[in-house]
Amino acid sequence: MEQVNTVDDYLKKLSRYDIYNNVFYRGQSEEYKSITSSVSRDSGYTMNESAIYRETLKMKTVEFEDLISPIERLSKMQHYGIPTRLVDLTIDPLVALFFAVQKIDSESHGNVYVFVQPELSLNDKRIKLLSLLATLESPEIDGIKSSYLEYYSKSITEDEILEFASEGAFIKHSIELQKSNQRLFCQKGTFAICGNEVIGKEIKKSVLPLDSIEPTMVIRIPFEYKQAVKKELDEKYNINETTIYPEFPSVADYLKEKYKKVDFNLEDTYNIHEVEDISHVGARRCSIVAVLNKVLRIEEVKHIGIQIIEQYRRTNDVVWVYIAKNGDDYIMRNWMIRGQWIRESLDPRFKPHFIGELDELGYIWRFEKSYSTMADYYDEYVLVDDKILFTLNMKTFEDLEPHYKYMLSVFESGDMKELELYAFDNASVITKFFLNFGDYGHSRNDEFSKYLNNFQEVALHLDNLVLWLKKEGLNSRARRYQISNCIKDAKLHFDRIKEYAPYWKKTINLSDDEYNEFDPEKIKRKEYQYKQTIPLNPDGLDVNFNLDIYRNSDNTVNIRGTTNLFDEASLMISLRNPNGLLLAQNKSLVENGRFDFGRLGKEGTGFENGKYNLDISLAIPSVQNKEFVLKAGIEYENLKGKYVDRTGIGPTVSYTEEFEI
Repeated sequence: MEQVNTVDDYLKKLSRYDIYNNVFYRGQSEEYKSITSSVSRDSGYTMNESAIYRETLKMKTVEFEDLISPIERLSKMQHYGIPTRLVDLTIDPLVALFFAVQKIDSESHGNVYVFVQPELSLNDKRIKLLSLLATLESPEIDGIKSSYLEYYSKSITEDEILEFASEGAFIKHSIELQKSNQRLFCQKGTFAICGNEVIGKEIKKSVLPLDSIEPTMVIRIPFEYKQAVKKELDEKYNINETTIYPEFPSVADYLKEKYKKVDFNLEDTYNIHEVEDISHVGARRCSIVAVLNKVLRIEEVKHIGIQIIEQYRRTNDVVWVYIAKNGDDYIMRNWMIRGQWIRESLDPRFKPHFIGELDELGYIWRFEKSYSTMADYYDEYVLVDDKILFTLNMKTFEDLEPHYKYMLSVFESGDMKELELYAFDNASVITKFFLNFGDYGHSRNDEFSKYLNNFQEVALHLDNLVLWLKKEGLNSRARRYQISNCIKDAKLHFDRIKEYAPYWKKTINLSDDEYNEFDPEKIKRKEYQYKQTIPLNPDGLDVNFNLDIYRNSDNTVNIRGTTNLFDEASLMISLRNPNGLLLAQNKSLVENGRFDFGRLGKEGTGFENGKYNLDISLAIPSVQNKEFVLKAGIEYENLKGKYVDRTGIGPTVSYTEEFEI
């Protein structure tokens, strides 16, 4: 999920889809966790979908007499608010944005769902079948076959019915639909039509939500910015209630909201958590951290920033203010807004850099563009139960402790050669300890988090010790001095861990049984998993590589080759020994179907004789050249074959080969 605070931010996010014509948008409040059709929101509607359809036609015969096909009739019904299996969409991103921010008094965020999907005409067989299902009392296969033939004078197979019925489809924006639904013209609207639940060869009555089709992107407009974005849509793009809804009552809603007087009452809306004097000889400076007590619009949050600055500017030359939305964001230093004030008369030598944009009142502001989505990320992936955190860190620490004690004793004995041998042999193990400590997560208790930081610090200083031992150009005295500092710092944090472990174990109410039964290997942290959202092109490029590996006289190698990848693809080669140790890397662009990584290895010495593995990789689309992505697709949907990998953080291409020197 992405976050935007302004219309310009929003349009910039969407510019990546400029290469596609088949983009659909849906704007709605985040309080609705699913994109559902109106007929599926009540079991009575779902079970009586065909009855609703027939009764509507019977009661409003004149309204529907010019509309022949089921899809046109469903569109008309949708216009009047009758439950159908259609979901309103638009091809205009600004219209979708309006719907996302429309209800400015709702404290829910607004979301825009972006779909890059095949667009189907009203005469497409899939659309005909899905709309026909809405009219049938029984979804039995034989009945569907005969009804389809009766309605459309064409046959449909059982396999087609089961395939088409099971998933929704997106209808191409067309003038044909506008004659049955007046709002579609104003809203540049169209529909997705939802499918039925299918089990085996049985089609159920239940209508699936559109969620079965993964959106290509979800963009959030935080509550704090909804009113500002809605105002921007009105003033810059003339998109408001009166232009979106052709009915006259929308004028009243628009005018009442536009001219309503809003008063800010900031009493009890925030608490100051930190005030730090960071003055130096040239300027009196302070930093203030505040946390909100309630959800506020961004203009109100800005007023809080001004109020805080005003309290401290009398006795300071520079004031910084940091505002977090809640306690979790405060713990993670995830600021919603940052403010700054600098006394105009302050000596230029002591004026700090602006943190953002200067306003007309002399305040500098930085409005963070990802605080809302970052809060979700922290909640899902970073903030962890204290008992789990303590046990993960402590049990890993128990494994690290023998390494620390041995390195300490060897250093104190003065045997630097033994220390070097041991450090080099265990370098990767120590680095892994450091990475593990950093990957275990964060506590919502700030003091406990400070304690947990000691675990990573011990591993960090041992890791630094190894780096100092490997550093070339240091004399023995300088090396010993740096290593002594690493040992001293590691010991400081090691002793803190030991001293305060009983206190924290008691504070978080962790019993010995809980600690002993806890198995760190069974704790699997949730990790981001890429999902393909743009349908794969069945006629896509089946990627291949052909390599030419040439050994030079000094045992370096030149690697070049050919590929059918589109030009401007940026490739990376990694050369490793059989143990997986990285020995060399280089990049090359594909030009006219060829690539050349040049010479790999240190000239004059090269590689030892033996077997080696090379990996040629094409990184995720977001770091590739635009010219290449235009052809391969932003999700590499136009690439296929055994070398394409669609797991991890995004789609990649990887080719491996073993060779011998």
